[in-house]
Amino acid sequence: MQLSSSSSLNAKLYKAFCKNRFSVTLEGNDIFNKSNRDILFYNKDVMLWQSSTSDSRSLLLTLQYNFNTSRSRYKGQGAGNEELNRFK
Repeated sequence: MQLSSSSSLNAKLYKAFCKNRFSVTLEGNDIFNKSNRDILFYNKDVMLWQSSTSDSRSLLLTLQYNFNTSRSRYKGQGAGNEELNRFK
């Protein structure tokens, strides 16, 4: 059995704005459309050749906005201390 070589080139660009609250991602897959494959299978009596060609190119644009990006968490005034002391 013989397999032909196959290759693909992917690229991704990312940019964040407004203190990482808004981001844009542009992604391209198999830019040159080279992910085709040929297969040659042979044995004593049979030879089979298969050519696989598919358009696997894709372009993806992602826009993302994060609400409430602050990392501060609620730090209560002792709520739940009774339960925490139970485990001590």
